[in-house]
Amino acid sequence: MHLSKLPLEILDSILSDLDRHTDLIALALAAKELFRIVVPRHSEYRVLQIRHRFPGLWAHLAKRADLSRNIREIHICQKNDQAIIEHYPKAFVSSAMPEGMLDLWNEEKERVRNFLVVMGYMEQLKTFQWDFRYDAGSLYMSSEQELQLLGSLSKIASIERLVLAGDLQCLSPSAKNHTFQSAWNMHNLQDLTLMGNVWSSPAALPSLKYVLKQSSQLKRLQIPIEAIGICDFVIPTLRQLSLFLQSGTTSNLIKQWNVFLENHPLLEDLWCNPSSTMVLPRNGLTKLKRLSIERNFLDSFQDAEKVPESIECLQYTSFRFNTGVVPPSRCNFGKLKKLYLLTVKAEEELYAIAASCPALTWLHIHECVKFELDVWLDFLSSFPDLEVFRGPGIWISVEDDNNIMHIAIMKLVQRCMKLRELDHRSVHGKRGRHRNIVINKTQMDDGLHVGYEVQRPRTRDRIYFMDDAFT
Repeated sequence: MHLSKLPLEILDSILSDLDRHTDLIALALAAKELFRIVVPRHSEYRVLQIRHRFPGLWAHLAKRADLSRNIREIHICQKNDQAIIEHYPKAFVSSAMPEGMLDLWNEEKERVRNFLVVMGYMEQLKTFQWDFRYDAGSLYMSSEQELQLLGSLSKIASIERLVLAGDLQCLSPSAKNHTFQSAWNMHNLQDLTLMGNVWSSPAALPSLKYVLKQSSQLKRLQIPIEAIGICDFVIPTLRQLSLFLQSGTTSNLIKQWNVFLENHPLLEDLWCNPSSTMVLPRNGLTKLKRLSIERNFLDSFQDAEKVPESIECLQYTSFRFNTGVVPPSRCNFGKLKKLYLLTVKAEEELYAIAASCPALTWLHIHECVKFELDVWLDFLSSFPDLEVFRGPGIWISVEDDNNIMHIAIMKLVQRCMKLRELDHRSVHGKRGRHRNIVINKTQMDDGLHVGYEVQRPRTRDRIYFMDDAFT
């Protein structure tokens, strides 16, 4: 029997098990009968990513449990985050204002009510992101409603990734920790991001400890460096740690994280800003592959008993390759694949980078002085596997002249056989990121044809760890 001949209930159940949008579209293209069922009933109900209020959308989702229950990801972002590309159902959603919306206050109360109803429908949700910092268009919920939301999330066995960015009212100094702890019951989390000054408050410490104690499967943690009282905590499954500065801290507080690092010898990713008083622990974090820190941390490699066996990605804003390279016997940059540097000020530094990191496939130099074009061509061609080069260096050398840049790209492609992407000098609209020069190569009967096109920058996650470091 052809798949499209199955009863609608069975077919709908089968389609509900498909997570990826590409898989759904591929199936929809197989037959007209399937297309009518997949689009938009399933294709529009997997990922919800919005930065506007959309009261009509939440009203629609609250009435359609059969559609809402198939959503896998919910990202509620700040209204002013222009880098976010919104994705939400459109086919069945009315643009008319829902009944009873006579003013903004009633509209917001109804929107929050509908949102909480929708969260009660979730059966297969894997990712939930709620960014409510700076009151920038996000949901406005009372302490009781926040607890209701956490309770709904706790009932979803599939939830793996959670981002809470802002100050929860239910964790205010006057709130009761046991109430929060009774609502929070998410044992299957693998990726947790907590942002907001509330997580640095002594009053919230019991709740924070409870959250981490429950997270027995946690692999990724992103948390303020100001968080206190948890530095001697041990999360056996943790592999990625990101510490970020929110308001201000002291060197003694940062040093406490040295204990945390000592307790997590299997870390593979470490992102820390600032890290001026942190040092490599005695166990050496030998599995470390991706690292974003300041110079003091890397200097500590020289005196450590053990060091990482092979770092693949390094973001090191204060690094100087001609004066501060750790001896190869202490850190092997020969296998470094991705490198981000804030600035380069001399040709000698370029030569030192090439000598220290011959295997680079991705390089970003954020700022630099003007070098001649031939200097850049010689430097970049010294990396046989280079695929991506970011930064304004080549544009500065050609003084932003498009015609000369065209010649430079053609020369560069001839010398860097694997190069596929450069930064353009123009910025893409409100998203505020440089467009990409994407190089195309086509093998034809008369030989290799090379061209390029300017594309808008790809979407990036502004909060999560980036799966492909630096992207």
